[in-house]
Amino acid sequence: MLVTRVFISVLTSLFVVLVVTNRSLGILEAVVITCALIYLILDARDELQTLKLELRSLQDLEQRISALLR
Repeated sequence: MLVTRVFISVLTSLFVVLVVTNRSLGILEAVVITCALIYLILDARDELQTLKLELRSLQDLEQRISALLR
């Protein structure tokens, strides 16, 4: 997932640089840039929620194992 985020970030940055150097930023370009940034934010949020659930599961498993070993 990190590779995908880096790839989209690089493409968005390259797109912004190319658009700004050739002409002013138009509505279509702004929409493309905004959508890419929103995708990155939502993707990172989803991954953080998944990691949080995994951490809770591991903590629960650790408590159950420690209870069994007592």
